[in-house]
Amino acid sequence: MTDVATPVPGTRALVLGGGGVAGIAWEVGVLSALQDAGVDLDAADLVVGTSAGSVVGAFVRNGAVQQAYDQQHTPAPTTYVEPPAIDTDAVQQRIGAALEGATGEQDARARLGLAAQQVTDGQTDDERVATFAETLPSTEWPVKPLAITAVDATDGTFRLLTAADGVPLPRAVAASCSVPFVWSPVGIEGRPYVDGGVRSGTNADAAAGHERVLVIACGPEGPSPVGPWLDVAVESLRAGGSSVEVVVADSTAQEAFGTNSLSLATQAPSAEAGRTQGTAVAEQIAAFWADDLVSVDA
Repeated sequence: MTDVATPVPGTRALVLGGGGVAGIAWEVGVLSALQDAGVDLDAADLVVGTSAGSVVGAFVRNGAVQQAYDQQHTPAPTTYVEPPAIDTDAVQQRIGAALEGATGEQDARARLGLAAQQVTDGQTDDERVATFAETLPSTEWPVKPLAITAVDATDGTFRLLTAADGVPLPRAVAASCSVPFVWSPVGIEGRPYVDGGVRSGTNADAAAGHERVLVIACGPEGPSPVGPWLDVAVESLRAGGSSVEVVVADSTAQEAFGTNSLSLATQAPSAEAGRTQGTAVAEQIAAFWADDLVSVDA
């Protein structure tokens, strides 16, 4: 787990989790409602994006949340090729086989990465990078801090990619969105990388060192051998002195996600579910995020 740093007074972090095409839509729905309630999430000192959250984080940092929300209802032309519906049971079996004998979290991630490298069908990584280049509001890294999670598919190393790394933004996002057993890994600096969600659906502990942390999660996370799941990360952050609020997709959102969260058909219903849920929690989040907040109970 990322070392828990002493929170810097007054600092805030926004953590955006993974969830596929549906997750992108739900998150921008939530954020658009919060934005309308006066919550300036781009004021965060750090935005951490995992998989779908890496896409949403780029929109946040470009002041384009409303644009992203509108696109869920009137999608722009895209070269995205929707993958076949995932056979959940088959994937779970492959994951179980890959993790057999793992000696720790990083080794477990490395084993999943090795198995993911066997996927060679579907769009190439260059094609997926091109798709993200046309999807994102800008192909340049934003000025304000944005950290995108990814996992080295060779040795299981967890990375937070930032502008300082020199990796093109669309490639960093494509790597973070490279779901094992669905797409092949994405090359970065000559090494294959897979979805940051291989470690955690949110990687919330990456926000350590910030006084207030808001986590937007597309679903609950259970105990995992590959990294700190959400409850563990939140507990660690709070133990370190951070105040944490978590918004997890509710049952209406989960229904909107359907059985294939990578389907474009999930965009509009998931965005609307997010908008409704965001409206419901807006007052609470606005109070938590307020500039003049003196203290918040953890």
